[in-house]
Amino acid sequence: MGDAQSTQASGDPLDSLAQNLLNWYDRERRKLPWREEVNPYRTWVSEVMLQQTRVDTVIPYFERFMDRFPTVQHLAEADLDEVLSMWSGLGYYSRARNMHRAANVIKAGDRFPDDVSGLRSLPGVGEYISAAIASIAFGRDVATVDGNIARVMARVHVDPSPRKRMWGHAQTHLPVGRAGDYNQALMDLGARICIPKNPRCPICPVKTDCRAATDGTADQFPPPKPKRQVPEVHMACVAVRDHEDLWLGRRPNEGLWGGLWELPTVKIDHNSNISDAETWFGAALTEVGKIRHVLTHRVIQLRVYTSKNSNDVGPFHYDEFGRFSKTEMGQVGTSRLTEKALAMVLQSVTETRS
Repeated sequence: MGDAQSTQASGDPLDSLAQNLLNWYDRERRKLPWREEVNPYRTWVSEVMLQQTRVDTVIPYFERFMDRFPTVQHLAEADLDEVLSMWSGLGYYSRARNMHRAANVIKAGDRFPDDVSGLRSLPGVGEYISAAIASIAFGRDVATVDGNIARVMARVHVDPSPRKRMWGHAQTHLPVGRAGDYNQALMDLGARICIPKNPRCPICPVKTDCRAATDGTADQFPPPKPKRQVPEVHMACVAVRDHEDLWLGRRPNEGLWGGLWELPTVKIDHNSNISDAETWFGAALTEVGKIRHVLTHRVIQLRVYTSKNSNDVGPFHYDEFGRFSKTEMGQVGTSRLTEKALAMVLQSVTETRS
């Protein structure tokens, strides 16, 4: 996008939307931990975590992450396993891997890039995050557009165009010198008032500037995306018990759940049974349950088995394969699905003993 300049000249009065929006934000801004102390690192971490994730979910993760990695140097020097462990349950794990890589780039360059083009050069930093950091942490006069801002702009301008078009609309209203507040105000507005369904137009601070509010058509913008069929994937995992420990495999760094540890897992056919699973894993198994796990791009149906054999069950694709105690399992990166499976296995062990 580059460091585009606002169409509003310095010294000119703010347009009505920006003025009403900033007045509201000055009174009603959300108190969030990354706003209490603003610096490029904290802004970056918060924006990465907030991608595809609700604010309420992010807050405790952000606070724990900052306690453990208070500076970009701490993050760069940390082991990737520890970073992924701190990220466990937050999803979209490529975000954590890219942050770790980018932290090392920043450390090597001995400075945090302070403009859009420099920020875009970091692994995992795209158009939205680079503009958010540049405006919030460095005061650059650039607009940014996430899902919330795109929705606001689509309604203000009654424009059904794709999100790319919303960047121009957002830049049109940008107040020179307060771009960071403006961008965050739009995010807050979209999250709290200009919500996807049943927007709260009567109490919106920019309702007089919004064509959709005036027309009563806010629910029509942005137009709904066509629903796509989400594929269903069937998998089976086995918890290989070795006394009090379990064996886990580490997934390849690229792809789904890259770099995370999991119970040995294979893809299966939807009508497979336990006899098929015993053939795949090469071991006598006990089925302990099934888990349905919904991702944005697929639904996973996972069957969970246990085995008392040693770790050499079945042919697996893991680069690393290790034995973990219950405590050690909490110190490495695992997906939410693996956490569910482990909880199911540990519960079955407890019930068996009682």
